Amino acid sequence: MESLERITLKTQGGQTAEVSTFAGHILTWRNEQNQDYLFLSKNAIFQPPKAIRGGVPICFPQFSNFGRLTQQHGFVRNKSWKVVDKSDWSVTLSLSYDGSEFPDYPHPFELRTRIELCDDNLEQHLDVTNTGSGPMPFTAALHTYYAVSDISNVKVEGLKGLAYLDSTDGRLEKREEAAEVVFPGEVDRIYLRAPDVVKIQDSGAPSGPRTFEIRKRGFPDAVLWNPAAERAAAMSDLGDPEWRRMVCLEPGLVVSDPVELAAGATWIASQSLRVHRNGGATAAAL
Repeated sequence: MESLERITLKTQGGQTAEVSTFAGHILTWRNEQNQDYLFLSKNAIFQPPKAIRGGVPICFPQFSNFGRLTQQHGFVRNKSWKVVDKSDWSVTLSLSYDGSEFPDYPHPFELRTRIELCDDNLEQHLDVTNTGSGPMPFTAALHTYYAVSDISNVKVEGLKGLAYLDSTDGRLEKREEAAEVVFPGEVDRIYLRAPDVVKIQDSGAPSGPRTFEIRKRGFPDAVLWNPAAERAAAMSDLGDPEWRRMVCLEPGLVVSDPVELAAGATWIASQSLRVHRNGGATAAAL
């Protein structure tokens, strides 16, 4: 990680976050006891243009293969960004694309992300402006990796009754019947029209059971992912047992409400993350 330019954010209460100018990528978010809220793989490769395994990669202008690009998850997570504005507790980065590098995506744009760290939450804003002369189709996600004690201790609330595409079963559409989603094996699901608040319960956290509360705005969908042992073994930058310490809950614009952004128009979305103990205290009290 030493080879990457990193920006460190810090609050008066002692929370920290590290942001890389490569990929506009949030690498870490830690409380005042230096405990990780985000997962960053011990096997992650910090050699651009390789994407970083963990933190919050930005998938744009395509999530997975939902789009016209041959490159999985788009290309902005493989590019260097520019710092636009910075303070002790926030940073804004931008990436401009002129539409020429990738023939299968000839749409110029300017993308910005703003990360704001407070003692009770982390906010990430994403906005894109179509700088071309025609409509610009895209899909997107904030591919957030949460640090958990063990995936067997994790339950996800807020998804019951939703339709989802099961990527482990040919993206067959199914319906979520469980009030609390658990992980008996690989889970890779795109929940359609997910609520703006979803919670991840971790009953085995070292400092006591804790809940991640995700509030999303502008993203109609939510992606839930843990690769389990077999798939993780095929990932050189993840592997075993790293997959047990993570779960991804990603706000996304994937299937619902497809966007073709008009020339000169701007699309805006964001997520706000909080961590609670079982008693309801915020991250600052952990």
